[in-house]
Amino acid sequence: MTTLTTFNQALRWLTAATDFPAHLDGLVLCGNSLPSTAVLASHIAQDYQLPSIVIAGGVGHATKYLRQNLGVHNQLSEAELFATVVRQAGYTGNCLLDTTSTNTGSNAQNARALAPQSWRHVLLVQDPVLARRATLTFQQVWGPAVHFDRFAPVTLALTQLEPLRLKNNTQPPANWPTAYFTELVLGEFQRLHDTPTGYGPNGAGFIPHVSIPATALSAAQQLARTTLQRKR
Repeated sequence: MTTLTTFNQALRWLTAATDFPAHLDGLVLCGNSLPSTAVLASHIAQDYQLPSIVIAGGVGHATKYLRQNLGVHNQLSEAELFATVVRQAGYTGNCLLDTTSTNTGSNAQNARALAPQSWRHVLLVQDPVLARRATLTFQQVWGPAVHFDRFAPVTLALTQLEPLRLKNNTQPPANWPTAYFTELVLGEFQRLHDTPTGYGPNGAGFIPHVSIPATALSAAQQLARTTLQRKR
């Protein structure tokens, strides 16, 4: 089995596509390296006629890649950078910004403090590699009174690793550096796997237990044993 095939086995579960919800009260856009997620969040907010959205993200591991992808050289947070993209893509509602959080848990806590208490059905928009864990984290932090949907319009599949290319011109565009993408994918499996080193109940307790299909987990473990460039 080639490394590319193994990657795609892991991605088939990690980034599995989801349907759009019938109803939304709100949307949370989490900071990441992909400007296209902000464009999509803007379009979704317009389509659902949302009066406000939350954008959460300070300066973290994705910030330098986001600045590179935007072609900017400044000290703005991911939330501030994304707010500009959201406006440029046409959203005119209220953007509630968390500019200080540097991890998913603080994203969730700070977003909860900003969001209207009336929100009951919320869409989480995040880098598709990170979206599964992020949604679980938000659900745990916000509690059962709020239902979160994970935004995943397509299941990611690669045709090439270096430079990174996706099948069928899927969105968001593949503008992750390969070493960063590899670190994201393998890091997510380590966090989602409910072991003492993971984020589930048997580890840090940040998310509920996740049952990872054997094929996906085996693929991720095989990749972890392969000599690959990994960089955050």
